[in-house]
Amino acid sequence: VWKAAGMDLSNVVFKWASEEITNRADTYWPTMLDVARRFNVTRIKKCCQIMGRLEGNLSSAQVLYPLMQCTDVFFLRADICQLGVDQRKVNMLAREYCDAANIKRKPVILSHHMLYGLKAGQEKMSKSDPDSAVFMEDTVEDVDRKIMAAYCPSKVEEEESATDATAADVDAGKESMHLKEDKLKNPCLDYIDNIIFSPPGATFLAGETTYTDYASVRADFLSGKITEEQLKRGLIDALNQLLDPVRTHFTTDENAKSLLEQVRQFKKESLAPPADKQIRRLDLVKLEKVQADSHLVFGPLPSATPTLQQAVDIIVQLRTGGDKPAVLYLPDWTARVCSACDADVKAIAAFYQVLLTSLTALDPTLM
Repeated sequence: VWKAAGMDLSNVVFKWASEEITNRADTYWPTMLDVARRFNVTRIKKCCQIMGRLEGNLSSAQVLYPLMQCTDVFFLRADICQLGVDQRKVNMLAREYCDAANIKRKPVILSHHMLYGLKAGQEKMSKSDPDSAVFMEDTVEDVDRKIMAAYCPSKVEEEESATDATAADVDAGKESMHLKEDKLKNPCLDYIDNIIFSPPGATFLAGETTYTDYASVRADFLSGKITEEQLKRGLIDALNQLLDPVRTHFTTDENAKSLLEQVRQFKKESLAPPADKQIRRLDLVKLEKVQADSHLVFGPLPSATPTLQQAVDIIVQLRTGGDKPAVLYLPDWTARVCSACDADVKAIAAFYQVLLTSLTALDPTLM
């Protein structure tokens, strides 16, 4: 899409988060655990507006999401984070983490404007509602249908306060979704201001009048000089002019055409009822890390004062497995999350080294 729109991609590198995290899991997850241990749950929940959820209506996975996004900043060694203003709180969490972890160079945060959703009351587009925004792969017919049906007030309307019954469905990020106050909240004007007039020297045609600045368009629409239909027709024509090069690219380029078909197929699949879920778990036997039917014993969390009793207790537990292969699991990452030994990696490793040395000395045959 960016290539079709004329963007120079010679210095752009695209990375899949899943591949980067998988290839460098030993770096990513310890960093995320360190971020998690330095903030309480209340602070993390305040970042969850990025998913449009109120603090009391969150799953555990949704609480984990801000931690991962904060970790991405440091995992990718990003100097500048340029995201929508709805991501501001989690970006500020990254800057706070720098203070907690004594990182001198904090990331620079650039927060850009968020477009309104096309329907009334939508502070931003909704992923579950394809008619809430115009997409780069939309056809001429799609653009016409969406804009003509779009919410387009010419005067400020009073907002109804949410009842307790619907409070859980209210967008939790409304207070910080936009960079400037806009009581009108007209998505059509928003598109004209931030898309059509974005390029230098841009113009906008409404009716028989050509405008060179957004302020004049807004003023004439509010005064009634421009009708709603004229505004929308002008917006439809302007959007289609911007999208035409993209449509041409995806029509004439076979590779791009194939990719677009895949994207559309993915969208259809996402709307279909979910199939039987496949449970994914780490299979250490299949990976040949441990033998089948092993006897597993968990080691203790480290401390600054390891004791002989800890080593004796582990030996007793290992022996209860009889003839089964014995596996001793040392929870070093758990130790960091629990701030054992102040989450000092070297101190944790030293504790377990002392523990293993003691076990070997007490029972060489078992170890």
